[in-house]
Amino acid sequence: MLDLWLGQVKGKQAVQDGPGLAALLAPDLTQTFLTLNQSLNNTPSLRPASFTSHTRSFFPEYRPFADFLAAFLLLVRDGNLEADDVEGLEATYQLVEDCFRQADKVFAQGDTGWFVPTLRQLTRRLIDLGLRAGRRAGDTKLTKAGEAARMLGRPMGIAASDRSSDSPSKKDALFFLANSTFKVYFAMSNLRLCDTILNNTQNAAVSLDSSYPKSDRVAFTYYRGRLFLYQRRLPQARAALQKAFKLCQVENWGNGRLILIYLIAASLPLGIFPSLSLLQEFDLDDQYSALLAALKLGDFNTVLSELHRHMSWHLKKGNYLLLKEKLEVICWRNLARRTLFVVTKGRPQPPTGPPTLSLHALVTTARIAFSDPSLDVDDVESMCSSLMDQGYIKAYIMHSKRLLVLQKGDAYGFPRIASVNT
Repeated sequence: MLDLWLGQVKGKQAVQDGPGLAALLAPDLTQTFLTLNQSLNNTPSLRPASFTSHTRSFFPEYRPFADFLAAFLLLVRDGNLEADDVEGLEATYQLVEDCFRQADKVFAQGDTGWFVPTLRQLTRRLIDLGLRAGRRAGDTKLTKAGEAARMLGRPMGIAASDRSSDSPSKKDALFFLANSTFKVYFAMSNLRLCDTILNNTQNAAVSLDSSYPKSDRVAFTYYRGRLFLYQRRLPQARAALQKAFKLCQVENWGNGRLILIYLIAASLPLGIFPSLSLLQEFDLDDQYSALLAALKLGDFNTVLSELHRHMSWHLKKGNYLLLKEKLEVICWRNLARRTLFVVTKGRPQPPTGPPTLSLHALVTTARIAFSDPSLDVDDVESMCSSLMDQGYIKAYIMHSKRLLVLQKGDAYGFPRIASVNT
C-alpha cells in the first residue's frame, strides 16, 4: 500500500496536479488516510528514519518534498485526528507542526504554486488543533495556536513577494494564510498583532479580485472590517463589512449572520439602520428591533435597557462598549431634533430667521429619555456644545436666552449622521 500511495503521489507531483495531490495528502479522515493508517500500523517496525529513506528513494532529487512525505506518514500512523483529550490533541498537534515545517520548506522552493492546496489543508488542521488543544487545556493565552500563527509568517511572506503571473502561483495562498493568522489573533484577543498582517498583504489587497477564491476574499474583508471596528474607524469598518456581506454566498447563512452582526455595530453609530426584514431574515430582530425604534426617538433609557437585556450576547461579540458609548451620543442628537419638531409642531423653520430650540424644553425631554431627573440646563448646554464640536449639530448657543440657534436649511442644523463621520 505504501509504495502504491507513493507512486500515486509521484505521478500527481510530476504533472503538478495540485488538487489531485492534495486529495492524497489530506490530513483528514478520508478513505486514503484511513487505508494508509491501517497499512502503516500493520508494519510497526518502521521507524521515522525508515520513512525518510523510503520516501527519498522515490524522490532522490527532491529531498524537501521527500522529507515532507516522511513527516506526513508519521502523522498518518501516529496522529489521532479524533482526539478530544489534552494529551491526544497536543501529541497530534506536534505531528502536524512537524509536517507543516517540512511543507514550509517545500513551499519555499522554486515554482511551487501546485503545492498551495496541500499547504491550505495543513494550515487549516494546524490552526484547528492549536486552538482546540489550548481551549481543552484551559490555556487562556492559547500558546500553541500562537505558535502556529507565527509559523505562518514565513510562507505568508513568500506568497506576498511572489511576482509570478502564472496560475497557479504561490500568491494564491496569501489570503488564506492571512485569514488563518487573523483567526488565531482574534481568538487570542490580541488584535495589535493584526497590523503586521495588513502590512504584509497591503499591496496584494489592492487587487483582491475574483482571481482569489471567494471564501478567502470574504474572510479577509471581514477580518479587516473587524479590525477597523476595533480601532473605531467606523466608515472604513462599515465599507469593508458591507463588501464582505455582499460577497458572502446566500447559502452560507451562518457566515452572513456573523458578518451582519459587526456590520450593524459599525453602521448604527453612523446613523445607518438595517431594515426589520433583514434583521428577521438573520434572526437578529430580538437583539435590535426595539433598540432601533428607541434610538430613532433618542430614547436612551430604552436603548440602554435593550443593551442590558442582551448584555452577555453583545459582550461575547465584543460590541457592547462600542454601542453603549456611541449610541448615547446618537440619542442626544436624535432627541434634540425630535424635541425641535415637537415644540414647533412639525414646522421647525420659522417665517424669518433660523430655527431655534429652547434648552429648557430639551431639559424636559432629556430627563424622560435618560430617566435622570437631576439633569439641568447646564448639563444640556454642555451636551449641545459637545454635539456641536463633533459636528452632529450645526448651531450656536445664545447663552443669555438659553437658546440653541440652528443653521438654516432643509436639515434644520442636523446634518446626516453618516456625513459627520466621513
